[in-house]
Amino acid sequence: MYGYWILLIGWLVVQLVQGLVILREGILDHLSNDLLKITQSYYHQNEGEDRTEELELGIEYYGKSGNGKEPGSRFGKQFGGEYGFVKWVDVFYGTFEGHTFPGTAVPFSMCKMGVDVVNSRKGDAYAGWQPDGDVVGVSMLHESGTGGAPTYGIVSQLPMMGSSAAEVDVSEHIMFKRSRADVAHVGYYDVALENGVEIEFSSMDRSGLYQYTFPEVEGEKPIVMVNVSQHLHCFGRPWWTQNFRGGFIKVDSNMKSYHGRVTIGGGWTDRSDYTISFYGEFDKPARRVVSFRNGKKLSGLRTMYSRTGVSDIGVLFEFDEGTTLLKSHVGISSSKRNGFKVAKQNLLNDYPTEEARFNLTWSVEHALALWNDKVFDKVVLDTSVEDPILVSKLYNSLYGTHLMPSNKSGADAPWKGDEPYYDDWFTLWDTFRCLHPLINIMSQDYGAEMVRSLINIWEEEGFTPDGRSGDRSGRTQGGSNSDVMMADAFVKNITEGIDWEKGFQAMYTNAEVEPPYVEDPMANDSTNKFGRGALKEWLSLGYVTRNYSRSVTRTMEYSYNDFSLYMVAKGLGKNELAKRYLARSKNWRNIWNPEARSVNVQYNYTGFVQPRNADGTFASEKYDPFSCFGCYWRDDEYEGKPVEYGWTVPFDMGTLLEYIGSRETFERRLDDMYKLNGHENVVDIGNEPSFLTPYLYTYINKQDKTSELVNWIIDTKFKSGCDGLPGNSDAGAMQAWLTFALYGFYPIAGTDIYILTSPKFSRVVLQRMPNVPDVHIVAHDLYKDGGIVRSNYIREVVLNGERLNRSWFRHDELFGQGGTLEFYMSDVPLGWDHAAQTPPMGWE
Repeated sequence: MYGYWILLIGWLVVQLVQGLVILREGILDHLSNDLLKITQSYYHQNEGEDRTEELELGIEYYGKSGNGKEPGSRFGKQFGGEYGFVKWVDVFYGTFEGHTFPGTAVPFSMCKMGVDVVNSRKGDAYAGWQPDGDVVGVSMLHESGTGGAPTYGIVSQLPMMGSSAAEVDVSEHIMFKRSRADVAHVGYYDVALENGVEIEFSSMDRSGLYQYTFPEVEGEKPIVMVNVSQHLHCFGRPWWTQNFRGGFIKVDSNMKSYHGRVTIGGGWTDRSDYTISFYGEFDKPARRVVSFRNGKKLSGLRTMYSRTGVSDIGVLFEFDEGTTLLKSHVGISSSKRNGFKVAKQNLLNDYPTEEARFNLTWSVEHALALWNDKVFDKVVLDTSVEDPILVSKLYNSLYGTHLMPSNKSGADAPWKGDEPYYDDWFTLWDTFRCLHPLINIMSQDYGAEMVRSLINIWEEEGFTPDGRSGDRSGRTQGGSNSDVMMADAFVKNITEGIDWEKGFQAMYTNAEVEPPYVEDPMANDSTNKFGRGALKEWLSLGYVTRNYSRSVTRTMEYSYNDFSLYMVAKGLGKNELAKRYLARSKNWRNIWNPEARSVNVQYNYTGFVQPRNADGTFASEKYDPFSCFGCYWRDDEYEGKPVEYGWTVPFDMGTLLEYIGSRETFERRLDDMYKLNGHENVVDIGNEPSFLTPYLYTYINKQDKTSELVNWIIDTKFKSGCDGLPGNSDAGAMQAWLTFALYGFYPIAGTDIYILTSPKFSRVVLQRMPNVPDVHIVAHDLYKDGGIVRSNYIREVVLNGERLNRSWFRHDELFGQGGTLEFYMSDVPLGWDHAAQTPPMGWE
């Protein structure tokens, strides 16, 4: 009990200090005349005017990329012509609030190689990078777009100059500031340190390449530190920080290569340990190595193990004076069987020839080729005739949707077998909504592997994950949302290598088997690292009470999860089970209180979801449908207010419309979500529970408002550069939402239905998609007045040559057979769907 109060008091102190720091920083940012200004121009096609934003940062954070111009690197100029996407992708897009990863990676790679920074004025570096602060290394593993707490940032190198490795002070944390802007584009990164060393790097699937350029300084030698204990910390939430548990490093007798492993515990997910092995080599031998442990150097030792209570271990490699160019390969592995040998083999697999070894140009070119083949060559548009800001948003979104989860199939899987294995499902509770539906269109080969991986995890561990990293399932935010992801693949006829009978059994386990309890001081009432917490209440009462945290979130998402089981059971001919889960999908109705109202009189209508007690009464204490009182682990709702969660029933919209009372009230309540009635904005597009909400006007034949609203969100909430995303990327979920919005349709996850909105490009061709014929999306009359003003409303839709009398379509109508989706645009709303067929109001 005392431990709990200590944690709580500590948390309150941290929040107070952070608030004071943020206030101080805001004042300093406003007053300082020393800050560098970065000017970004963006063009609002719908307003027809040039505008300029000025961002004030402590350091200019990237070179010229992501704006349709050649990136400011030699490789950008060399390969920008062959790989046009290099000019449009800004790898720093969304790095501030979005916590995206700006280093090097290839699609869904295990290795994500990037700069690690501490002491930033912007706080913890969730993906390693921040625009200011001190560089502590360039490491091999990161995640992208996650909240909670920083993860990985391990297996690193840090270069420096010195008279001797024996003279380096390892009693203090070694770090360096940057001397100029970082320069980066897809497949390549360049950072210059104030110590005079330039670090260029590139990476492939499970290994990477460092290239160091050292200054010539008389009496000083190049030194590279390999700090085995280095990892990302969480200073803002220390109870969730990672901790070094142990490891070892051994330098081989050739003085060029080394291998070892590191074990890290704690972190945001499961508190148990994870281990990464590594193998590294330099292109020339070191003249001396100096080991260190617990801040003390141990000269002459080439092998260093950690012991109980050891805080740090590593090796300093010293090279000959006058060495100006040095290269180093590092391979990584999560294998529990001969890990460093697997790491070496991973390196050889990634760089298989003498030409490839220690060749930065080769690495960059092949990384670009992979991105082109797996992602960008599948999307064709004429960038010369489209809005450049929207083109950049599309390319940035495509890039951000192919970073996670991480493919660790083969020797790096935690168990033997031939099934694919993916890790780092950090936020499956977010990605199920639209990231996986996007993958299920563009990359069904990846989609099938991911489903097979979930089934494999279920077979080995008993449940599918909801949040997972480091081969550990760690948290469940609300429901067992892998159910929805798997149903989405099933209804879209993704079958390659998938045993759907096993897939349904995995889903059935989530729905019927209570998961083990896992203690968590943030929500110790019912914490589960997979499956469905409070399952007994769900099965006996048909809802989750306030006896358990996130009761509204769980009730709403369990309903969606059971609907997903219905879809798969029905497709497999399991009719009785289908009936059971369809009935249970309607349990959300049990927490709809027709008498509930807001304390804010401007919302003068009744009827909202509300926490409910076991005796059937509604819990009124600390309840307002327009507030979630923190929206966190201990609250009734996570990342959404009750009024937002009330819209999350696309499988039962007929009932929701009936509860609301009329189409007019339905429209008004939707308007109130987005300030359309002059009220305060309610919905936060930066949180995934409201991803579908802008599209719900189509259920009342008001599609024009969907087009208008989605256009407003694209133009005002999704920006350029580091501030590009309105919230955490959440492993690509945010970018997937934007991708669909730009295309002109949005998926209802777990079904085969897409709802239309107005497209933002004159023509997009989706091609070379596995098992999906080519698709053309055409917007006629998109631009008026010589291309200055964009038409944001739909006049008519034609699907494969036939006029579409509805504002939605089914998957097989377009992606099953290929073809053309044509929009005829208007610059004014026409109510084109006033007599159109609405999407299904329910399933029976």
